[in-house]
Amino acid sequence: MEAAIILPIFLIGVLTFAYLIKLVTVQEAVMHAFTDEAKRLSAEASFYPIDPFFKSRLANRIYGENPIDVKNIDIDNYQYLYNISGAAGMISVDLNYQVDIRLPITFYNDLPIYEKLVFRGFIGAEEDWEPMPFEDMEKETDSQLVWIFPRAGGRYHGEDCTYISADPREMLLSGKVRSQYKPCSICKPSEIKNGNFVYCFIKSGEVYHRGSCPVVDRYVISIEKEEAIERGYTPCLKCGGN
Repeated sequence: MEAAIILPIFLIGVLTFAYLIKLVTVQEAVMHAFTDEAKRLSAEASFYPIDPFFKSRLANRIYGENPIDVKNIDIDNYQYLYNISGAAGMISVDLNYQVDIRLPITFYNDLPIYEKLVFRGFIGAEEDWEPMPFEDMEKETDSQLVWIFPRAGGRYHGEDCTYISADPREMLLSGKVRSQYKPCSICKPSEIKNGNFVYCFIKSGEVYHRGSCPVVDRYVISIEKEEAIERGYTPCLKCGGN
């Protein structure tokens, strides 16, 4: 008698859990396609002032990747490169669709799902700056590089300061760096592409490291002295920042 009561409840629970897994799986697949196409739309925004094919491209991809489980896709409220609250280049899209999870109860098979994305196109920053007068372009300004610890803050140092001589320096990875230094055997940065930041001990090291390498506890970078002062750095008490 107890088995006759408990077994149907157990089976219903198992089936419910299985259908929930199916529903979540379909939602994740659709959301992946939705966000991936949104990334593409955002990346291409600087080249195309309008993109009338986004809705059809998104619908075709979702149908193509979920031919059995998704139906009745409706892409609504598609706004492309509009301004809101002072932010330019905004994009928003509403996505409505139904998931056919094929429940045993046939009168409620199509579950409605609603998703919305709001993001910004890669159109760059819009600055309302006055152009520099020609006479200002011809003026020569003094340039002096100093060295700082960007993670620690505090002081700025001169090139020969002993406080920075033993610490790694941030530099862009290039063919020249690869020829002068070997990849670290701990963090294995050989897979890093040229143009990314790596870290080298100029005075004593023979390898280059990732920023996450345990050997790179802190590092130094060079910036203009004027910028260092604007950031709140003060001269080193030992070298005076020179």
